[in-house]
Amino acid sequence: MSRSLHRVGDVFAAPLENTTLLLNAATGCYHGLNPVAARIWELLADPITEEQIVARLLEEFEVTPEVCRAETASFLAGLRDRNLLIAD
Repeated sequence: MSRSLHRVGDVFAAPLENTTLLLNAATGCYHGLNPVAARIWELLADPITEEQIVARLLEEFEVTPEVCRAETASFLAGLRDRNLLIAD
C-alpha cells in the first residue's frame, strides 16, 4: 500500500514570475520551484499518494509516464531530504 504524503506546515509559498518560492519558517531556507514542481507542492496540501500525483500530472502536462514517475520520485525525495514532506 502506498503511503500518504503531505507537506509540512511551516512552509510558505509565494509565486514570482515563472517560479514559486518556498520559505521554510523553521530553517529560514528558501527553495525555488518550476511550474511542475509548484503543482506538485499544491497537490501536497492534502494527503495524496505518489501514484495519485503522477496520475494528475499526466492529465495536466505533456510528459511520458516513465519520465513523470522518475521526475516526481526525484522531486519528492528532495522534499524529504529538506524535511519539507511528511509520509504517513
